[in-house]
Amino acid sequence: MIGAMQMRRHLAAAVLLVVAGCSQSPPTEFYTLSSMQLPPGGLSTPKTVVGVGPVTLPDYLDRPQIVTRASGNRVMLADFDSWIEPINSMFTRVLVQNLSVLLVSDNVMSLPQRRATPLDYQVEVDVTRFDADATGRAVLDSRWRVYGEGGERLIEEGRSTIVESAVEPSDYEAVVASMSKALAQMSRAIASVIETHRSG
Repeated sequence: MIGAMQMRRHLAAAVLLVVAGCSQSPPTEFYTLSSMQLPPGGLSTPKTVVGVGPVTLPDYLDRPQIVTRASGNRVMLADFDSWIEPINSMFTRVLVQNLSVLLVSDNVMSLPQRRATPLDYQVEVDVTRFDADATGRAVLDSRWRVYGEGGERLIEEGRSTIVESAVEPSDYEAVVASMSKALAQMSRAIASVIETHRSG
């Protein structure tokens, strides 16, 4: 009888230890990419209409956890650091916001739209890599195309290979900030093509 009681006590103590260990797990932190800052005067509404899409990202990024690259062939998923929304829609949304800022326009939109809207320009983006490496450098590798109103390509194919300076790899807030900077650089390259054609 005493042995059975001691066994129950030991079992209860073990369960309490497991529960206590679980309760001490750090909470999940959530992150989002940031867009460029609006100009002091806000945005105007010029006649130029820009559609963004399709935008494709590689399937390895299609998960809540933030992905980093440990080596050329090995990637890691963060245990307690996740995106607040699907990365594909977030990437597209921030790209639209960046182009709105760079072109000083409220007429930049993601595609498709519910109602057909005549476009002056359309931007397509294929991302092949968007993560941070083992040294904390954010890397964005993409190919993109800009089309004019008649469907003609304004540039055969743009290529952006952007590497942002290293941060502490375990500092996910800094990693996400660097990824946002890389996306801003790509946005500038795309906006430059549209501005050149628009002002020419």
